[in-house]
Amino acid sequence: MGGILSFLVDASPCLPLPLTKEVFFMRLSIQNLSFTYDGSPDPVFPGWSVELDTSWRLGLTGRNGRGKTTLLRLLSGKHSYQGKILMPLTPVYFPYPVADPNDLTIQVLEEASGGEPQWKLMRELKQLDVREDVLYRPFCTLSRGEMTKVLLCALFTRDDVYPLIDEPTNHLDMLGRQAVARYLRRKDGFLLVSHDRAFLNECIDHVLSINRTGFEVIQGDYDAWQEQFDRRNAYEQRRNSELKQDIAKLTDSARQAAAFAAKTETGKFHVAESEVAAVDRGYVGARSAAMMKRAKNTLRRRERALEEKKTLLHDVEMTGGLKITTLQHPKQDLVVVENAAIRYGDLLLKENIHLTVRQGQRIALTGSNGCGKSSIIKSLAGVSDALQGTVRTATGLTLSYVPQETDHLHGTLREYISQNSLNETLVKAILRNLGLSREQFDLPLEGFSDGQKKKVLLAASLATPAHLYLWDEPLNYIDVLSRRQIEELILSASPTMLLVEHDRVFLDNVVDERVEL
Repeated sequence: MGGILSFLVDASPCLPLPLTKEVFFMRLSIQNLSFTYDGSPDPVFPGWSVELDTSWRLGLTGRNGRGKTTLLRLLSGKHSYQGKILMPLTPVYFPYPVADPNDLTIQVLEEASGGEPQWKLMRELKQLDVREDVLYRPFCTLSRGEMTKVLLCALFTRDDVYPLIDEPTNHLDMLGRQAVARYLRRKDGFLLVSHDRAFLNECIDHVLSINRTGFEVIQGDYDAWQEQFDRRNAYEQRRNSELKQDIAKLTDSARQAAAFAAKTETGKFHVAESEVAAVDRGYVGARSAAMMKRAKNTLRRRERALEEKKTLLHDVEMTGGLKITTLQHPKQDLVVVENAAIRYGDLLLKENIHLTVRQGQRIALTGSNGCGKSSIIKSLAGVSDALQGTVRTATGLTLSYVPQETDHLHGTLREYISQNSLNETLVKAILRNLGLSREQFDLPLEGFSDGQKKKVLLAASLATPAHLYLWDEPLNYIDVLSRRQIEELILSASPTMLLVEHDRVFLDNVVDERVEL
């Protein structure tokens, strides 16, 4: 990026920095960053530091709730915090608000680009394959995917900003994701949050991960980070297992030695009169003292082993196995759709729809945004009547549904579980294995991150015994580690599923058939 503007971003307003050599190389320095949300007992960042370069195409990854979006907001000055962030460019959080969505798109983009020449904007739009007619429509009439693309174009017309891009893929279909990945690969300098592994591999050259105990930076794409992560996890878990065995042996040995020493010590004062001549009380006392010393040495070794164990597993992400209860139906054809159409009032969105879901199949509905994929899922789940025509479902069919939206979640987790007649123990066990802490179970759902809310919906679905699972973009906001867990579960349990999803790696791994709309 051109244009060297220097700012000091901390809890106070931005201040100019002198153009030092460090600033010249566009270093982004995070020093002793501490931040805790009001009312939360635990800090998100307890004094962590990291050095970055603003020329990197940097992917940000980590478990849901670990603080990815929070970090972007801190970098952009949206929250007060302790510590310092040295930022050589103006940070801009994406997606950013549009003042008046009724304005023409060209007006919105001219304002967002900060007065940059229009030829720059047209150049960016061409790189992202955005049609020119989009510019002369009201912004509010654009699809969510079109909004993402045009706002990205406006952002990258500017040379004085550092883009902080928060999950741009959530409203993009597969072709849209590929287009945005190609676009970002041609850019220098951004910090990107995404959980789409193929998308990250195509557009980043460094990874910043938020681990349990701090930040970690590696050079490479997502696959390089995952390989290193898996290797370290395997080593530390193997070492942890060995230490647990050592501790168990030492604990048993210490207990036996202490018991024997205590018995010997007691015995030297309780020697029968008839045995006085045969027993040397000094010998017995010395032996007792030796046994006690041995017991104490064993105890110290056990304590050292415990301390060594505490140094491990700090950054190991424990990914326990998930559970799902699938039901078997006597019929093979669970859903049959023939010559159907998708209508919203007088608007015909799609016609000549044919679809059969047989027991044991995992089918993905694919196609561009707005082609009716979600409408089919919602109609089969009974929350929409947009799918019209011949739709037959097997008698007694039990469904389990995951919607796209999470806005309806409110109250406590226990209230949500009770309202949906779920097994509380099972739901909480699934959420624990997906990375949620027990402390979060008592917090209001409104305070959960988007990824945590989606995990609640997924846990509810997995805890519902069903013949057919209807999932509508289930992986939106879900972290990459949880995606891998869900993949492993589906491959091992083989549930019958009809889903909409744009994560290419996930579909390649778990889907049997794709139906293009």
